[in-house]
Amino acid sequence: MTTKSLTELSELMRSEKLAYKKCCNYVSETDNEQLKCALGNLANGHKQRYETLNNYLNKN
Repeated sequence: MTTKSLTELSELMRSEKLAYKKCCNYVSETDNEQLKCALGNLANGHKQRYETLNNYLNKN
């Protein structure tokens, strides 16, 4: 894997991690149950993508 590819994957992972943390923070700040549910679903998607990228990097 090239250095450029590793850098791009690292940036993607940082972005997914940050988006996950932001969604989790927003969930804790709102009282609206529908919004909590939607944000929780978004957070789970970001976490799953982060883990997928991490698994890919660990295999290569």
